[in-house]
Amino acid sequence: MSHAQLANHPIEKVNLFLKTGPQNLQKGILLAEADIEKRVTCIIADAFVDSSLLVAQSLNVPWIAFWPPMSCSLSLYFYIDLIRDLARRAGNITLDFLPGLSNFGVKDMPQDLLIVGERETVFSRTLVSLAKVLPQAKAVVMNFFEELDPPLFVQDMRSKLHSKSVAYVCFGTVVALPPHELVTVAEALEESGFPFLWSLMEGLMDLLPNGFLERTKMRGKVVSWAPQSQVLAHDSSGVFVSNCGANSVTESVCGEVPMICRPFFGDQGVAGRLIDVWEIGVVMEGKVFTENGLLKSLNLILAQEEGKKIRDNDEADCARCN
Repeated sequence: MSHAQLANHPIEKVNLFLKTGPQNLQKGILLAEADIEKRVTCIIADAFVDSSLLVAQSLNVPWIAFWPPMSCSLSLYFYIDLIRDLARRAGNITLDFLPGLSNFGVKDMPQDLLIVGERETVFSRTLVSLAKVLPQAKAVVMNFFEELDPPLFVQDMRSKLHSKSVAYVCFGTVVALPPHELVTVAEALEESGFPFLWSLMEGLMDLLPNGFLERTKMRGKVVSWAPQSQVLAHDSSGVFVSNCGANSVTESVCGEVPMICRPFFGDQGVAGRLIDVWEIGVVMEGKVFTENGLLKSLNLILAQEEGKKIRDNDEADCARCN
């Protein structure tokens, strides 16, 4: 197809660009490095140009994805397999069960995402591949206003979840749970039936039980980072499963969210004792996670009358601090 013909076929232009992108980008980087005698240490590229990830990997440098569309559309690409299946079976359904998409239906999404089989193009395959590509980004940069389109972590909690119903799980970035305890936490969250948000270091994702993410995806989300103070300040947050570091305790009190504590080291044991004294949470028996112990604690705070008393204590402490 000639340049003149390509001008009238934008998708064909995109297809050509995507086919030749990796070689041209890497060639351009090598030429630039030779010219300025400095090495490229990071690649920031449009997320849709997924070939830039391959180049970043070949150069062993971080890849940062830039997301030009509306931020809520990011959710489409993480749930594309589910959306495709539902669209095939049920047609134009609403997507209010997915984060950030409560006001959208299948008819609103890019139709290229629904193309399968022989009709697929390089462009449509690239769009679908974003579900696998985006989690490999060191960060995702969005060009929008948080006030108009809040982060997906908490955006739809207000409309989808009951007040004080979500378990937020985070143990910081310094010390990791022992692998057997990480599995125990996952099994307890799955067994409990409560909605959850788990901020888990990226390097630990592979330790999760097989099938855990798939089985819990309709009520839980595991992310490599979450805006903790925003999560704890949200009305849907009902309990914070934590290592009870000092900052976490402060943010939990300010958010009036009871804690389930598993101290690791340092002053975390002292903080855990204070949680008991102030009656704003519970410490795991033996300071170690067991499935029954965590289930009991989750039920205590999220489903029993005792949990309401603990929340009342949290509210009173927060009021004294303000």
